[in-house]
Amino acid sequence: MGNPYTRWSVSEYMRHRFMNTGQIPDEDELQTEFAGIDQTELHEGIAEFDAIVGTGGAACES
Repeated sequence: MGNPYTRWSVSEYMRHRFMNTGQIPDEDELQTEFAGIDQTELHEGIAEFDAIVGTGGAACES
């Protein structure tokens, strides 16, 4: 069975984390939280979050 995480999992995690703490998780945190996720899915989730929140790609920098 493949990894259950998708870009939507990443985007939702980032959204909730940002709403609850005011902080945007960095890529290291996301790699830990979503261990084994396909890297394309991870980066698509980051891009989706950025498109909604308008962070200017801040989450992509580690």
